[in-house]
Amino acid sequence: MMDLNDTDAAPDRESRLHRALWRHWGTPAAIYGTVVYASVVAAASGGQTDRAAVVHLLVLSVVSIVVFWTAHVYSTALGYQPGEEALGARVRDALRHAIGESGGMLEAAIIPSIPLLLASLALLPPVLSVYLSLWFSVLMLALLGYSVFALRRRPVVICLAGALTSGLFGVIVIVLKSALQH
Repeated sequence: MMDLNDTDAAPDRESRLHRALWRHWGTPAAIYGTVVYASVVAAASGGQTDRAAVVHLLVLSVVSIVVFWTAHVYSTALGYQPGEEALGARVRDALRHAIGESGGMLEAAIIPSIPLLLASLALLPPVLSVYLSLWFSVLMLALLGYSVFALRRRPVVICLAGALTSGLFGVIVIVLKSALQH
């Protein structure tokens, strides 16, 4: 079995590709970054249906995920225990590790932001953009759940179970939005 975190493993082309995907899309940060982003969109979308409300929602969602990412980088850096180097090297190594580990959280917000951006530009109806953003989050969560197991070469049924489990987090967000706002 391939250890996707092992940087000393044989650097064949397939392993490099799997590690690159793992670093960005297979991380826990990508999964909970998607859940946090979808939760902010769901909670803040309210009943307003004009373009200004979507612009406000997009800005709020992006700012929220950046703040959450910053807090995650900070807490991960605090918990990182590099070698016995000088203080400056330890801080640098801790930040490098934390930023590398947390990148998926920011990247996870890109795709669900697209419908909100399009609505901000008056290219999509605002209500549709909110639901597209939420369903894109569900799709991303399902793909993340599937890919984590696929990259580990698990059977397809396990990959599908991972997709279903991860995707359900997004569905729960949508159900809660519908229950609380309607």
